[in-house]
Amino acid sequence: MEERKKTYGLGGKVCAVTGAAGAIGEAIASLLFAQGARVGLIDVNEAAGRDLVGRLDPAGDSTLFLRADVTSEDEIDAAVKRILAKFSRLDVLVNCAGILKHEPIDEMSLANFESVVRVNLTGTFVACRAAVPIMKRQGGGKIVNIASLGGRTGRPGVGVNYAASKAGVIGLSQTLAKELGPHGIYVNAVAPGPILTELTKKVPPDVFERWNAGKAVTKNGAPVDVAEAVLFLASDLSNWITGVTLDVNGGILIR
Repeated sequence: MEERKKTYGLGGKVCAVTGAAGAIGEAIASLLFAQGARVGLIDVNEAAGRDLVGRLDPAGDSTLFLRADVTSEDEIDAAVKRILAKFSRLDVLVNCAGILKHEPIDEMSLANFESVVRVNLTGTFVACRAAVPIMKRQGGGKIVNIASLGGRTGRPGVGVNYAASKAGVIGLSQTLAKELGPHGIYVNAVAPGPILTELTKKVPPDVFERWNAGKAVTKNGAPVDVAEAVLFLASDLSNWITGVTLDVNGGILIR
């Protein structure tokens, strides 16, 4: 049996992370950077994004913040071009930008529904489309899209707009995996369950417990749990894995 050194293989590689200023995006970007990757951080929250760059890499040699809205083709294309200009390549794209605007369907406007789908699903498409030609020219790459347990099964409190958008991310990931596999591009998704962040800590405890109904372990999910799953799928340790959705939810889906 051929021996293989257990390494993530991200040293010197270039990663782009959308939604990098949010709790989960920050955990992902920080972990990729800690593994030796050069990271382009994309977000609409400029203050938080620049603060993260300052904490990770004060000299700015291996990171770059890019203020861009994933719903804007022009802004994402420009952000990707700036990553190329600084680092000369793009090896990994992580699509983490997302929003949640829950309302019951009989109170939800079409504008609300479409705004969530536009960020969560269309934004993932826009970023993938910007990255794919680069990865094709390079002969390969990895794309990891953040889906959700809400896209797997109906969950209380997420809303039909969010659930539909994240189910779409799963379908997009599977189809892209088939389309791009011949080019050496791997496409996978991570579907987190409820994650304890500063935002979800403000949710009433009984609501958060309902979100977690059925989990098999006592610990709550944390941003780093999602980041570690992304790290695996972005790394050389997943080089025979494409088109999967990795559930990170403490066993909620066990039946």
